[in-house]
Amino acid sequence: MIQMLNDVNKINIELKAINIELKATQTTLNAVWTRLQKEMKKKNVIIRHLEATSSRLSTSISKDRFSKSIKLSDSSLFEDSRQNVNNWLSWMRNKLKMNKNHFSIEEMKIAYVKSRVSETTIKHIASWMRNMITNSFLEAEEILSIINKMYDDFNRCHTTQRQFLKLYQNKIFFHEFWMKFQRLSAKLEYNNETLLDYLQHKISSDLQWVMINERTMNLNEFIYICMQVDVRLTKLNARSTLKTSTTQVARSTASISTMITTAISASISAWKKLRILNINSAREKLFKKELCFKCKKSEHRARDCLESAQMHEIAANSKNDLLSSK
Repeated sequence: MIQMLNDVNKINIELKAINIELKATQTTLNAVWTRLQKEMKKKNVIIRHLEATSSRLSTSISKDRFSKSIKLSDSSLFEDSRQNVNNWLSWMRNKLKMNKNHFSIEEMKIAYVKSRVSETTIKHIASWMRNMITNSFLEAEEILSIINKMYDDFNRCHTTQRQFLKLYQNKIFFHEFWMKFQRLSAKLEYNNETLLDYLQHKISSDLQWVMINERTMNLNEFIYICMQVDVRLTKLNARSTLKTSTTQVARSTASISTMITTAISASISAWKKLRILNINSAREKLFKKELCFKCKKSEHRARDCLESAQMHEIAANSKNDLLSSK
């Protein structure tokens, strides 16, 4: 009897465990059912949207069959790089877009683009692609993009590369040089190692001499050090120019003073020479008239002049009087 009771208890426990498992599975099944309902609703929405778009497309196709768009005029024949390639490309793209119902398949678009390009341009395109197969294009846009790269992007890249190779710092400030360097290198799409190599050769000779001992593997560090060194060099150059200007001013003032003294001495010597010439000319006139050089009277010479002797005697007497009075 006791054993039977134990067996009944065990069965009850197992039944309870089975009930718990059934409840758990029921909850999971309910969650899955709700999820499936949501997915079905989404699918129904997508199906309705697809049906609407398909009906719209069918109506548009049926309209296009009966009514085509107004045909735009053809663009001019593209021959060489002297034409404006951007205008020609925009015209061709607008033509293919607006008159797409005239070109039912992509091969018709490719044939139309090839008809608006000269034979020399077609040869250039084939050589540029390194492929001589006639029908190598899958879309007309491929031909247009290749023409753009050949006649527009290539010329820009070539001119930018020439400007980049000619660019050197020389005597301009480093930040101005770095702005030009950065603008040109961004178009050429060089990596940092190539830029660092170019930058080391394009900076000024003073910066190169200072940066010889700098071991930097990073482009940003090199630029930062160059900016700092350039500021210091500009200050040193300003001081040196100030010193040279002061020395030049001192030299110029010294040269001006020497010029003034030489001019004064030259004028004095010229005045003396003129005075001597005037005296000699006056004596020559007196000699021709047989007159005395001192009193300018006739019948005697300057050595026999009484007036000069009297004057000498008066001067001597006055000198003796002065000495006696002392």
